[in-house]
Amino acid sequence: MTKKQFFDERESKTLELKSALPKFETLIKTCIAFANGIGGSIVIGVEDNNLEICGINEKIRKRVYDEFPNSLDDSTSPNLLAQIYEKNFNEHSVIIIKIPQSLKKPCFNKKEGIPKGVYLRVGSNTRRATEEYIEELMRESRRISYDEESIHNSIEILSKELLNPVFGSTQTKRHLASEKVITPSTANPETFFPTIAGIIHFCENPEEYIPEATVLCTQFKGNSGRDIIQTQEVTGNLEQQASISLKLIKSWISRHFNLQGAKLKSKSIIPNEALREAIINALIHRKYFIPGAVKIAVYEDRIEIFSPGGFPGLVDVKHLGDGTTFLRNPYIARLARKLGLVEKMGTGIKLIFDSCRKAGLTPPEFHEEGDFVKVIFFFQPSKKADISDEESILELAKLRTQLSISEVMNYLEVSRNTATRKLNRLIEQKKLMRKGKGPSIRYILI
Repeated sequence: MTKKQFFDERESKTLELKSALPKFETLIKTCIAFANGIGGSIVIGVEDNNLEICGINEKIRKRVYDEFPNSLDDSTSPNLLAQIYEKNFNEHSVIIIKIPQSLKKPCFNKKEGIPKGVYLRVGSNTRRATEEYIEELMRESRRISYDEESIHNSIEILSKELLNPVFGSTQTKRHLASEKVITPSTANPETFFPTIAGIIHFCENPEEYIPEATVLCTQFKGNSGRDIIQTQEVTGNLEQQASISLKLIKSWISRHFNLQGAKLKSKSIIPNEALREAIINALIHRKYFIPGAVKIAVYEDRIEIFSPGGFPGLVDVKHLGDGTTFLRNPYIARLARKLGLVEKMGTGIKLIFDSCRKAGLTPPEFHEEGDFVKVIFFFQPSKKADISDEESILELAKLRTQLSISEVMNYLEVSRNTATRKLNRLIEQKKLMRKGKGPSIRYILI
């Protein structure tokens, strides 16, 4: 019996897997999406659900080599050229269609035209682009970023109190323009308008001009998103949003209290530097033209931070923390560094992982779902292979004021009966105490 073989990569924004040859029309849409992104590959002969290599036959090989290149060239503008080759896996071969990034965007399907024929890669899916995304592609083609575009308003909306500590009280328009805080009007070079980057950093109320420049913080009861305990919208410039959001979230997740003098001092479960870095990353790298705020959701067992917009450019969720930097908002990022909000580009995600590891916590997770990025911080210690389940429960209890049976089940990945038995053993050993009755039972560290 032939041993099954499996492909070593899952679908992503740069990879599409097909078990059989689909209609050319479907392939062309994916090729356009890759060309409008950072390029990508279509692999034919791999099951996308389980990654099993099923291979191709001579009919598929002939159609892809002989017919597809002409069909792709005739259907796209600017015309796309594919690199086509094969890779052998013992008795099976797969065929790979590799598409480079287009230098002129948007690339589109000639038959459908613009905007209907423009496609983008969102996560592992190919989708028709919205008008906002088409505008972004046009800016990219002109080598213009969204954050350097202007808002047609007076530069007086920028606060001198925020500008002076960075640029001095004698800053000139020329200096501010070189930093992309303001930009000259195309109609009159003597007239200046504030840029998106300038408003984000140096306007006291940027949400009045950029409605998306807010953070929505919500605390939920339990581990799902049904019952809201409290919610608060955070406004102000980027530094204020980061500072206020961090302070608010820390107050919600404080768990330990140690008596120091006459005051109780709280200690946050999640390292301060990790949480701060994740919030600032969300504010700096989000897509500001997508409606909606940065959202921070606090549950009993985790924090989730949502940032509108997928990972930019070459940044890949599979290789986070390797130092790769691609700036969607280069001027917002550069000004953030000038303000001391960012120390060094490309080190933030590594800092998040390292600080959580040093704190003994389960590593945070990053997800690219649709056109947003989500980072999840877990209120649980990293599992240690050399300790018992009972010791693991005590480690978890040290991080929490109290434990529920479901939290123990999820952490240990065991049944309710098994979790109950282990908890009862710790109660008998007088290491935990039980509080409450029925579904409200909680277990507290003695």
